[in-house]
Amino acid sequence: MTQPTVRDLLDSPGLKVGFWVNEFMTPAICHILKEAGCDLVTFDMEHSGIGYDVIRNALRFAEAAGLATVVRPPSRRYEDIARALDIGAKSLMFQMVDTPDQAREIVACMKYRPRGVRGVTAQHFYDGFRPGELGAKLEAEDAATTMIALVETAKGIANADAIAAVAGIDALYLGHVDLSVDLGIPGRYDDPRLLDATLALANACRRHGKHFVWDVGSTGELDAMVKLGAKIVFCGADTGTLRDAVTVATANVRRRVGQG
Repeated sequence: MTQPTVRDLLDSPGLKVGFWVNEFMTPAICHILKEAGCDLVTFDMEHSGIGYDVIRNALRFAEAAGLATVVRPPSRRYEDIARALDIGAKSLMFQMVDTPDQAREIVACMKYRPRGVRGVTAQHFYDGFRPGELGAKLEAEDAATTMIALVETAKGIANADAIAAVAGIDALYLGHVDLSVDLGIPGRYDDPRLLDATLALANACRRHGKHFVWDVGSTGELDAMVKLGAKIVFCGADTGTLRDAVTVATANVRRRVGQG
Protein backbone atom coordinates (compact mmCIF):
# COMPACT_ATOMS: atom_id res chain seq x y z
CA MET A 1 0.00 0.00 0.00
CA THR A 2 1.39 3.39 -0.98
CA GLN A 3 1.57 5.92 1.84
CA PRO A 4 0.57 9.48 0.93
CA THR A 5 2.38 12.43 2.47
CA VAL A 6 0.74 15.59 3.74
CA ARG A 7 2.23 17.26 0.65
CA ASP A 8 0.26 14.81 -1.48
CA LEU A 9 -2.92 15.63 0.46
CA LEU A 10 -2.43 19.38 0.14
CA ASP A 11 -1.76 19.09 -3.58
CA SER A 12 -4.87 16.99 -4.22
CA PRO A 13 -8.46 18.27 -4.39
CA GLY A 14 -11.00 17.98 -1.62
CA LEU A 15 -11.17 18.34 2.14
CA LYS A 16 -8.87 16.11 4.20
CA VAL A 17 -9.83 14.85 7.66
CA GLY A 18 -7.28 14.28 10.39
CA PHE A 19 -7.18 12.84 13.89
CA TRP A 20 -4.89 13.38 16.89
CA VAL A 21 -3.18 10.47 18.62
CA ASN A 22 -1.76 11.52 21.98
CA GLU A 23 -1.64 8.25 23.91
CA PHE A 24 -2.62 5.07 22.06
CA MET A 25 0.19 4.59 19.54
CA THR A 26 -0.47 0.89 19.09
CA PRO A 27 0.07 -1.22 15.93
CA ALA A 28 -3.68 -1.12 15.26
CA ILE A 29 -4.40 2.57 15.69
CA CYS A 30 -3.56 3.73 12.16
CA HIS A 31 -5.43 0.83 10.55
CA ILE A 32 -8.47 1.75 12.67
CA LEU A 33 -8.24 5.41 11.66
CA LYS A 34 -7.83 4.52 7.99
CA GLU A 35 -10.85 2.21 8.14
CA ALA A 36 -12.79 5.03 9.86
CA GLY A 37 -12.15 7.35 6.91
CA CYS A 38 -9.27 9.50 8.17
CA ASP A 39 -6.73 10.88 5.70
CA LEU A 40 -4.00 11.73 8.19
CA VAL A 41 -2.96 11.35 11.80
CA THR A 42 -0.97 13.68 14.05
CA PHE A 43 1.27 12.11 16.68
CA ASP A 44 1.70 14.51 19.58
CA MET A 45 5.03 14.47 21.43
CA GLU A 46 4.66 17.85 23.13
CA HIS A 47 2.03 16.88 25.68
CA SER A 48 2.26 13.08 25.71
CA GLY A 49 5.76 12.50 27.03
CA ILE A 50 6.20 9.91 24.28
CA GLY A 51 9.74 9.53 22.93
CA TYR A 52 11.26 8.94 19.53
CA ASP A 53 11.40 5.15 19.79
CA VAL A 54 7.61 5.09 20.09
CA ILE A 55 7.19 7.65 17.28
CA ARG A 56 9.51 5.67 15.00
CA ASN A 57 7.27 2.62 15.44
CA ALA A 58 4.08 4.67 15.08
CA LEU A 59 5.31 6.00 11.74
CA ARG A 60 5.77 2.43 10.55
CA PHE A 61 2.19 1.59 11.63
CA ALA A 62 0.98 4.51 9.50
CA GLU A 63 3.05 3.36 6.54
CA ALA A 64 1.43 -0.07 6.75
CA ALA A 65 -2.04 1.48 6.88
CA GLY A 66 -1.40 3.95 4.04
CA LEU A 67 -2.15 6.92 6.28
CA ALA A 68 -0.41 10.29 5.99
CA THR A 69 1.30 11.52 9.17
CA VAL A 70 2.17 14.67 11.05
CA VAL A 71 4.51 14.68 14.04
CA ARG A 72 4.47 17.43 16.65
CA PRO A 73 7.98 17.34 18.16
CA PRO A 74 8.44 18.24 21.82
CA SER A 75 10.20 21.50 20.94
CA ARG A 76 11.37 23.75 18.12
CA ARG A 77 15.03 22.86 18.75
CA TYR A 78 17.14 21.61 15.85
CA GLU A 79 17.84 18.23 17.47
CA ASP A 80 14.12 17.50 17.85
CA ILE A 81 13.36 18.60 14.31
CA ALA A 82 16.17 16.66 12.65
CA ARG A 83 15.54 13.49 14.60
CA ALA A 84 11.83 13.47 13.72
CA LEU A 85 12.62 13.91 10.04
CA ASP A 86 15.39 11.31 9.97
CA ILE A 87 13.11 8.59 11.39
CA GLY A 88 10.68 9.20 8.54
CA ALA A 89 8.32 12.03 9.48
CA LYS A 90 7.48 14.07 6.39
CA SER A 91 5.32 16.72 8.03
CA LEU A 92 6.01 18.48 11.31
CA MET A 93 3.78 20.74 13.39
CA PHE A 94 5.29 23.32 15.73
CA GLN A 95 3.82 24.94 18.81
CA MET A 96 3.87 28.62 19.78
CA VAL A 97 5.08 30.10 16.49
CA ASP A 98 4.88 33.79 17.37
CA THR A 99 7.14 35.54 14.86
CA PRO A 100 8.35 35.19 11.27
CA ASP A 101 11.92 34.83 12.56
CA GLN A 102 10.91 31.76 14.56
CA ALA A 103 9.19 30.36 11.49
CA ARG A 104 12.27 30.91 9.33
CA GLU A 105 14.49 29.18 11.89
CA ILE A 106 12.20 26.14 11.90
CA VAL A 107 12.13 25.94 8.10
CA ALA A 108 15.92 26.18 7.98
CA CYS A 109 16.21 23.23 10.38
CA MET A 110 13.89 21.19 8.15
CA LYS A 111 15.67 21.78 4.83
CA TYR A 112 19.07 20.72 3.54
CA ARG A 113 21.75 23.12 2.35
CA PRO A 114 21.59 25.49 0.55
CA ARG A 115 17.93 25.87 1.54
CA GLY A 116 18.59 25.25 5.24
CA VAL A 117 20.93 23.59 7.72
CA ARG A 118 19.56 20.07 8.17
CA GLY A 119 22.33 17.52 8.68
CA VAL A 120 22.57 14.73 6.13
CA THR A 121 22.26 11.01 6.66
CA ALA A 122 21.84 8.66 3.72
CA GLN A 123 19.96 5.37 3.32
CA HIS A 124 17.85 5.84 6.40
CA PHE A 125 14.13 5.87 7.22
CA TYR A 126 13.53 9.17 5.42
CA ASP A 127 14.62 7.73 2.06
CA GLY A 128 13.50 4.17 2.65
CA PHE A 129 17.11 2.92 2.93
CA ARG A 130 17.41 3.11 -0.85
CA PRO A 131 20.69 3.74 -2.68
CA GLY A 132 20.87 6.50 -5.25
CA GLU A 133 22.31 9.87 -6.15
CA LEU A 134 22.45 11.93 -2.98
CA GLY A 135 21.71 15.36 -4.44
CA ALA A 136 18.51 14.15 -6.09
CA LYS A 137 17.37 12.46 -2.87
CA LEU A 138 17.94 15.60 -0.82
CA GLU A 139 15.98 17.72 -3.29
CA ALA A 140 13.12 15.22 -3.23
CA GLU A 141 13.10 15.17 0.57
CA ASP A 142 12.99 18.97 0.77
CA ALA A 143 10.07 18.97 -1.66
CA ALA A 144 8.20 16.33 0.33
CA THR A 145 8.61 17.77 3.83
CA THR A 146 5.94 20.17 5.06
CA MET A 147 5.73 22.55 8.00
CA ILE A 148 2.54 23.42 9.91
CA ALA A 149 2.77 26.39 12.27
CA LEU A 150 0.55 26.44 15.35
CA VAL A 151 -0.34 30.05 16.13
CA GLU A 152 -1.38 30.08 19.79
CA THR A 153 -0.87 33.55 21.26
CA ALA A 154 -2.05 37.11 20.73
CA LYS A 155 1.45 37.95 19.52
CA GLY A 156 1.27 35.18 16.96
CA ILE A 157 -2.10 36.37 15.69
CA ALA A 158 -0.76 39.92 15.38
CA ASN A 159 2.09 38.49 13.26
CA ALA A 160 -0.09 36.04 11.30
CA ASP A 161 0.39 37.80 7.99
CA ALA A 162 4.17 37.96 8.36
CA ILE A 163 4.35 34.33 9.48
CA ALA A 164 2.24 33.17 6.54
CA ALA A 165 4.57 35.07 4.19
CA VAL A 166 7.60 32.96 5.21
CA ALA A 167 8.81 30.69 2.42
CA GLY A 168 8.71 27.05 3.46
CA ILE A 169 5.67 27.31 5.72
CA ASP A 170 2.86 25.24 4.24
CA ALA A 171 -0.04 25.72 6.65
CA LEU A 172 -1.22 27.63 9.71
CA TYR A 173 -3.31 26.10 12.48
CA LEU A 174 -4.98 28.01 15.32
CA GLY A 175 -4.10 26.70 18.78
CA HIS A 176 -7.39 27.83 20.27
CA VAL A 177 -6.87 26.38 23.76
CA ASP A 178 -3.58 28.15 24.43
CA LEU A 179 -4.85 31.29 22.74
CA SER A 180 -7.85 31.42 25.06
CA VAL A 181 -5.49 31.22 28.04
CA ASP A 182 -3.16 33.85 26.59
CA LEU A 183 -6.14 36.19 26.14
CA GLY A 184 -7.26 35.64 29.74
CA ILE A 185 -10.43 33.78 28.74
CA PRO A 186 -9.45 30.13 29.32
CA GLY A 187 -11.87 27.71 27.67
CA ARG A 188 -14.26 30.39 26.44
CA TYR A 189 -14.13 29.34 22.82
CA ASP A 190 -17.25 31.30 21.92
CA ASP A 191 -15.54 34.60 22.73
CA PRO A 192 -15.56 36.92 19.67
CA ARG A 193 -11.82 37.47 19.98
CA LEU A 194 -11.19 33.83 19.14
CA LEU A 195 -13.35 34.05 16.04
CA ASP A 196 -11.49 37.20 15.03
CA ALA A 197 -8.21 35.32 15.45
CA THR A 198 -9.51 32.45 13.33
CA LEU A 199 -10.50 34.83 10.56
CA ALA A 200 -7.13 36.59 10.75
CA LEU A 201 -5.33 33.28 10.32
CA ALA A 202 -7.55 32.14 7.44
CA ASN A 203 -7.14 35.47 5.65
CA ALA A 204 -3.36 35.41 6.09
CA CYS A 205 -3.27 31.95 4.53
CA ARG A 206 -5.37 33.08 1.58
CA ARG A 207 -3.21 36.18 0.96
CA HIS A 208 0.02 34.20 0.89
CA GLY A 209 -1.13 30.99 -0.77
CA LYS A 210 -0.79 28.85 2.35
CA HIS A 211 -3.20 26.23 3.72
CA PHE A 212 -5.56 26.84 6.61
CA VAL A 213 -5.98 24.01 9.15
CA TRP A 214 -8.96 23.92 11.53
CA ASP A 215 -10.24 21.73 14.37
CA VAL A 216 -13.91 20.89 14.99
CA GLY A 217 -13.39 21.74 18.66
CA SER A 218 -12.21 25.23 17.79
CA THR A 219 -14.16 28.45 17.31
CA GLY A 220 -16.41 28.72 14.27
CA GLU A 221 -18.64 26.47 12.20
CA LEU A 222 -17.39 23.76 9.88
CA ASP A 223 -19.17 25.01 6.74
CA ALA A 224 -17.90 28.55 7.30
CA MET A 225 -14.33 27.37 7.88
CA VAL A 226 -14.33 25.30 4.70
CA LYS A 227 -15.56 28.34 2.78
CA LEU A 228 -12.69 30.30 4.32
CA GLY A 229 -10.30 27.76 2.84
CA ALA A 230 -9.81 25.07 5.47
CA LYS A 231 -8.05 22.26 3.61
CA ILE A 232 -7.44 20.00 6.60
CA VAL A 233 -9.94 19.56 9.43
CA PHE A 234 -9.12 17.61 12.58
CA CYS A 235 -12.13 15.76 13.95
CA GLY A 236 -10.96 14.58 17.37
CA ALA A 237 -8.32 12.92 19.52
CA ASP A 238 -7.86 9.41 20.83
CA THR A 239 -8.29 10.03 24.57
CA GLY A 240 -11.39 12.21 24.38
CA THR A 241 -13.04 10.08 21.71
CA LEU A 242 -12.54 6.91 23.75
CA ARG A 243 -13.80 8.57 26.93
CA ASP A 244 -16.92 9.89 25.20
CA ALA A 245 -17.69 6.54 23.55
CA VAL A 246 -17.28 4.63 26.81
CA THR A 247 -19.41 7.21 28.64
CA VAL A 248 -22.25 6.59 26.20
CA ALA A 249 -21.83 2.81 26.40
CA THR A 250 -21.79 2.64 30.19
CA ALA A 251 -24.75 5.01 30.49
CA ASN A 252 -26.69 2.85 28.04
CA VAL A 253 -26.01 -0.28 30.10
CA ARG A 254 -27.12 1.42 33.32
CA ARG A 255 -30.23 2.82 31.63
CA ARG A 256 -31.22 -0.61 30.31
CA VAL A 257 -31.10 -2.12 33.80
CA GLY A 258 -32.90 0.82 35.35
CA GLN A 259 -29.90 2.34 37.11
CA GLY A 260 -29.44 5.39 34.97
